[in-house]
Amino acid sequence: MKLNVQFIKHPGSKERMVVLPESQFRVLKRTAMAGVSDLDEPAPNSPLPKRVLDRIAAGENPVRAVRILRGLSGRQLAVQAGITPSMLSQIERSGKTASTKTLKAIAHILEVPLGVISPDLSAGIGGVPSDAGRTVAWIPT
Repeated sequence: MKLNVQFIKHPGSKERMVVLPESQFRVLKRTAMAGVSDLDEPAPNSPLPKRVLDRIAAGENPVRAVRILRGLSGRQLAVQAGITPSMLSQIERSGKTASTKTLKAIAHILEVPLGVISPDLSAGIGGVPSDAGRTVAWIPT
């Protein structure tokens, strides 16, 4: 589709304004909205969109990937979680182990299950690890 656009120089800004026929605007809007809704649609069996899961699978830290999805800065998340921005940075960059309390707070703020940001804790706090390939026995002492 060839766009019939007209550029208008804004008197108080370096940016130009763009004028185009309403029919072309509607096509562009429909196309853009279809792309956005596909990106934000949750993946099957997950509370997160596929694009975020893909980033995590590619090696990005889960806390950082979900924080960005939620639109929070590192400083905002750190303050809400009761930790320093430096500590959050260490968790996101180096995978530094945080306390269970801190990870629970972060998961709560990001509105995801704890296992999303800390797969090691996906079995649940104080529960039996969910390692199907290993036999676990509790021996009273």
